[in-house]
This record gives sequence, C-alpha cells and structure tokens, in this order.
Amino acid sequence: MQKGRRQALAVVLGQVLLGVIVAAVCFAIDGSRAGASALLGAGIGVAATGLMAFAMLRHGEGATLVRATIGFFLGWLVKVGFTIAMLVIAFSSPNVAAVPLLAAYVATFFGYWLGAARLGEPAQKQ
Repeated sequence: MQKGRRQALAVVLGQVLLGVIVAAVCFAIDGSRAGASALLGAGIGVAATGLMAFAMLRHGEGATLVRATIGFFLGWLVKVGFTIAMLVIAFSSPNVAAVPLLAAYVATFFGYWLGAARLGEPAQKQ
C-alpha cells in the first residue's frame, strides 16, 4: 500500500507541476485572467485526482479485494461528479477564460503519465 500512496503522490505532484507550467505560459501570453483561469483548471484536475486517490487508498493494507474494488469505483464516481460540478461552476463565471482553464485541466491528465514513468524507475538501493 505504501507503493500505492507514493504512486498517488507522484501523480498529484506531476499534475501540479504541469498545471503551474501551463498557467505560467497562459499568464505570459494573455495576462492574469488567463493565468488564473489555468490555475483553476489545474486545481480542479489535481483536487479530483486527490479525491480519487483518497477513496482508493483509505482502506489500508488489509483491504479485501471487494473493498478495494468498491473504493476504486467510488473514487472514480466522486472524481467524475466533482469534476463536472466544478467545471459547471467555473464556466458559469464571467471572469473565467475557458480555453486556459481547459488547457490546464487537460494538462493534468499528463500528470498520470509522469507518475507512471516514476513507477517504472528502477528501485533505489538503501
């Protein structure tokens, strides 16, 4: 389970890194509104992933296969519901720039790949 927690942390940190990069680019190209909108999009992606990771990993080491499976699907449902709700709220605001928000949100998907790449690294000797 420790490996799962480290993996989840790696994914979230990868998402944060990519979200900040996209926000900085949006800020440089189109100003503070675009940068803030991108940060919002990245925040939605990172928060949704954090919720899913918590739901999946909350049972600990002794979790049965059934509990782990339920945790996975519950986490996925919470993530999707949260994401839809936050995107609807964000798009309802006249102060949010849609393209930067979506660009940063989509960039957080690549955080999964960064986390998976970290998992593929050889084990460190202690």
